[in-house]
Amino acid sequence: MGIAKTLRDVTCTHWFRVGTASVVAAGVLTALYALAGHSHISITLQSALVHAAGMTTLVSLTVPRLRPAMEGRPAAMRWTVTIALLLTLALVGTALACGVITLLGLRPNEPFALCYRHDFSICVLITLTLGISMGLYDTQRRRLDAVTAALRDRELDHERARKTMLEARLASLEARLQPHFMFNTLNAISALIQEDPQEAERTVERLAALLRFSLDATERGLVPLEHELKIVTDYLEIERTRFAERLAYTIDVQPEAAGVEVPPLAIQTLAENSIKHAIAPRPSGGHVRIAASAVGERVVLSVWDDGPGFAADAMRPGHGLDNLRGRLAARFGDRASLEVGRRDGGTVVTVSLPRAAMP
Repeated sequence: MGIAKTLRDVTCTHWFRVGTASVVAAGVLTALYALAGHSHISITLQSALVHAAGMTTLVSLTVPRLRPAMEGRPAAMRWTVTIALLLTLALVGTALACGVITLLGLRPNEPFALCYRHDFSICVLITLTLGISMGLYDTQRRRLDAVTAALRDRELDHERARKTMLEARLASLEARLQPHFMFNTLNAISALIQEDPQEAERTVERLAALLRFSLDATERGLVPLEHELKIVTDYLEIERTRFAERLAYTIDVQPEAAGVEVPPLAIQTLAENSIKHAIAPRPSGGHVRIAASAVGERVVLSVWDDGPGFAADAMRPGHGLDNLRGRLAARFGDRASLEVGRRDGGTVVTVSLPRAAMP
């Protein structure tokens, strides 16, 4: 259907141009006939319309078909062939038009030979003007189309380059995140090897699951919330092997958030931040509360802890929350945000991002 519509549009455009050129040529011919002594306006106009329709149709049907054969030839050769063709069309067009005028009796006192002699010079002038004008117009139009296509290709290349750059930036941020997470986990495992080998073995199994998740999630870009919460639970259980009763945590997920997708390791990064700032520095440890909700077209992820807190400008470049903020910016632009604040006597880090339902 799209191709048929395009063909109809091209055909309509072609014949609209033919009709417009015919009307213009008829007007010019009428003026020239009047100057040549044909004073009767009705006869002059009728003759002009016949000549204009014939010449315009001949030029529009032949000149465009000549151009593909002349592509790549020198300009002098192209214009020489074009002018020769136009003169031939003027000869044929004048004969056809005068034949029609004679048959219809539009100029009863003027036989075919006299009509041809009177009209030929004017028809040559109009045919050359019409053909050359159409040639120049089509040449400029093709140049404009070529420039437009080049600009469109350049814009597409720019968009591809921008997308590649964002993907590379995101991959770089995620690559920096994964070793950081793994080293912390290996430290937890090393502390268990001597004290509780069985727990160390379970922790190794959790680490293997986390690494598989991390590798798969990096390729997908977004992961189901329930999978992200599974990795967070595994991570917190690993950390509990280090902190024991010093670490307590709760996870609260609203039902409407169950079907959303989130960036991989996003909540884990927030939880790791709480472990670092609220649990590890204090002999008494602390509590971490993870929450997820979906309101309208937004998903809100938050991790609260009862630690002393920190300022948002204290985030060091390239680590932890700054890394997560960069990942969010690369994937969502200004549609996602990461904020640090105080609530219920503790610190809460909140991530807000566009909602993406699971396929």
